[in-house]
Amino acid sequence: MNEHLLAAEGIVAGYDKKVIIDGIDLVIPSNKISVIIGANGCGKSTLLKTFARLIKPTSGDIVLDGKQISSYPSKSLAQKLGLLPQSPVVPEGITVFDLICRGRFPYRTMMKGMNKADFEAVEEAMEIMGITELANRSVDELSGGQRQRVWIALALAQQTDILLLDEPTTFLDIAYQVEILDLLTKLNQERGTTIVMVLHDINLSARYADYLFAVAKGELIVQGTPQEIISSELMKEVFSLDCQVIEDPVAGSPLIVPIGKYHQAT
Repeated sequence: MNEHLLAAEGIVAGYDKKVIIDGIDLVIPSNKISVIIGANGCGKSTLLKTFARLIKPTSGDIVLDGKQISSYPSKSLAQKLGLLPQSPVVPEGITVFDLICRGRFPYRTMMKGMNKADFEAVEEAMEIMGITELANRSVDELSGGQRQRVWIALALAQQTDILLLDEPTTFLDIAYQVEILDLLTKLNQERGTTIVMVLHDINLSARYADYLFAVAKGELIVQGTPQEIISSELMKEVFSLDCQVIEDPVAGSPLIVPIGKYHQAT
């Protein structure tokens, strides 16, 4: 089980000279599942993209294994860190197998095709995600849940020890959300893959995360295990939500029960 230090050191980043995240310091726990939570527009996805080097910080550093992430050649970085963006674009007409093969790009040399190790990595990724029988299907024909499995398989085929996932359950119904998060938990537990996710659903975040980072208005408010940090006060600060926090009767994790205008607590 490999451990890799991934950390943000005083990160300031944004778009078009607008600061979205401001002075964030954090260290991602190795071999754990971490989830970044916060309201829409708070900077969650910006932080994840900065970790993936898709956004260059205006100040501060992202550090991977003691080196600034900007110092890594692209292929070298892609062998250490995989990313599933929020809304990946499917090339028209591409098959499941061909799309997942793109995950082997960091290991291929110029003018050479895929070797035995590449094919084995692709087959293993499909097997882990339970999509081997879909190999020759067009990605366009798949359901949302199947398509998300394919994208995760592409990231798995990179064989990285760190996996960044930006809202991997978005637009999926609850059954598919649980299915995808179960598969990621299995990957973490069996391989020790360090997983960092942005999730919208706070209850699924509390259930599946080993560690949470709560972000509000571009700043890191608090971090810790779900049991340590989830409270009605935090939900009010981060989401402007009135709620009660009880114990999840299935997982034992904190469970958020919203208090709406027409459903007041008794």
